[in-house]
Amino acid sequence: MEYLFVFLILPIIVHIVSSISYWLFKKWFIAPVVVFSVLTILTFTTFGETFFFWVIIFTIFSIITSIMNTKKRKSTCA
Repeated sequence: MEYLFVFLILPIIVHIVSSISYWLFKKWFIAPVVVFSVLTILTFTTFGETFFFWVIIFTIFSIITSIMNTKKRKSTCA
């Protein structure tokens, strides 16, 4: 069940949260901070300490998604 969460559900949630937070706040760094904070709390409350590897991976994924949204917005506004 944890693999389904890590490989399917969590990437979709991170992508949606990153896109929506950029759309709402127009700042690319909001979503990675939220993703890192929430997943770090989940690491120490629900999952084991080995889940912290995935926290880093999904934070990087959130940064990439937010920056892609920034580039997409700038190209459509120009």
